[in-house]
Amino acid sequence: MWNMGCQHLEELYELWLLGALSERGSLDLREHMARGCPHCLAGIREATETVYLLGLASKPARPHPRVKSELLRQISRKAPPHR
Repeated sequence: MWNMGCQHLEELYELWLLGALSERGSLDLREHMARGCPHCLAGIREATETVYLLGLASKPARPHPRVKSELLRQISRKAPPHR
């Protein structure tokens, strides 16, 4: 039997694993999993497999140089300072 209150979290597993979940959503999911919900822990394990297999199925892509430059610029702005 699993907690009906966590059913809404099922749609977030893959997003969380891909780093595409909001900070708040990520925190909520991590806090819930820290309580040891067996349903969600099993769901995360299954989602991990799905994300892994999706990664294997896709072909590497080379972004247009302008797109790559913009992406790297955005990442560098968000990266924490080196210590």
